[in-house]
Amino acid sequence: MSNKKLWRLLALLLAFALIAAACGDDDDDTEAGEETEAAETTEAEATETTEEEMTEEEMTEEEPAEEPATTTEEAAPSCSGESDGVLKIGGILPETGNLAFLGPPEFAGAQLAANEVNENGGVLGADVEWLPGDSSDNGDVANQTVDRLLGEGVDAFLGAASSGVSFTVIDKITGACKIHFSPANTSPDFTTYADDDLYFRTAPSDVLQGRVLADLIVEEGSGTVALMALQDPYGEGLLRFTKEPLEAQGVEVVDDFVYDPKAPSFDAEVERIVASGAEAVVVIGFDESAQILTGLFEAGITPETNSIYLVDGNIGNALGEKFSEPGILAGIKGTLPTAEITEDFQNQLLGVDPELIDFSYGPETYDAFIIMALAAEAAGTDDPAEIAKKINGVTGGGEKCTSFADCKALIADGVDIDYDGPSGPQAFSAAGEPTEASFAILSYAQDSNTIDDSLTVYKFASIG
Repeated sequence: MSNKKLWRLLALLLAFALIAAACGDDDDDTEAGEETEAAETTEAEATETTEEEMTEEEMTEEEPAEEPATTTEEAAPSCSGESDGVLKIGGILPETGNLAFLGPPEFAGAQLAANEVNENGGVLGADVEWLPGDSSDNGDVANQTVDRLLGEGVDAFLGAASSGVSFTVIDKITGACKIHFSPANTSPDFTTYADDDLYFRTAPSDVLQGRVLADLIVEEGSGTVALMALQDPYGEGLLRFTKEPLEAQGVEVVDDFVYDPKAPSFDAEVERIVASGAEAVVVIGFDESAQILTGLFEAGITPETNSIYLVDGNIGNALGEKFSEPGILAGIKGTLPTAEITEDFQNQLLGVDPELIDFSYGPETYDAFIIMALAAEAAGTDDPAEIAKKINGVTGGGEKCTSFADCKALIADGVDIDYDGPSGPQAFSAAGEPTEASFAILSYAQDSNTIDDSLTVYKFASIG
């Protein structure tokens, strides 16, 4: 943009409210975002944000219902949970499977939070217990982990990374009167899901990510676009929420389709993209995206001939490691729901896991853990139902605080708090999700297949 300093100032001042839901029908979905705004912030001065891929996957086939109020309201579970004086949080995060690349920063974020909580007196005078577990990329593994952790008496579940996986366990978790808190789910359907006010998330809805991606494509001047997405609720939903704002802004979507991510070959899909003649190509996928991109490159669709865009499920250094030719991904861009991560917080995560190559959803996982710990302090119990009633409240409407220790001290003094963490202001709505969100626009370096931090920009957006 021509006036970067002005935009930088605007980005610091703007906190656009995010209503993380679509309205009741297709027409409403389109109209809800007509006034979407995006503010671009620092480029060369952007801190090292090598975030990569959160998977924000599924959507059920029902249309999201009415928009929730943007004001923070107390959750009100109808169930009554149990308390033993010790807050126990169990993990359902991807250690194995097609989404395993997302696991390391999330596990590091949770462990970092657990360490900080316990170094500052724990919760209710006792150390919090962090019991990590694998979600893999399917409901079978996730359900086995949930069953095990229920048997171990956890009060809350942290995960899953995939919306689709979360949909397979949410009823079991909330039906047991336990908290279900995801750092990475982006399906709009969670906003109105019947979860008895026990489901929460620190990631924004794909309604917004699709709009930010569409805005990026429009800004860069492509007049025709082809979109392909993995065939699951995440892929189908993000495809829809990208296509609609593209068409609303006059871009011609010359082809859009879904594919089987477990297919042995993507030759037919590549041929379809080539035949479309589109100026820009959007690939919404996971680990299989490396195979798709290889096919596109071999067919003459490269960053030098076409604009190529990725999303949170496939953008990042983990994808780059699958390519041996240096700089082959240069010019490819992608969107990632995230706040600007500081170098200090990156170093804290590296202190937990020195092998990290990406930091996607590490901040969101850390914040989810801290928010639950603070809500337990505010509730004065580890009863999940009572904690749930306090989660929305500790994220907004009170005195600002940015660390567990400081927020805990304010709670002890009877002060209402407004916790802001490394993933940004949360200010949960009544639905238990952020009303403010930002997105990183990531680009690959010219001489390597890693994210070029100096090119990272941030966009703040709102729907309403």
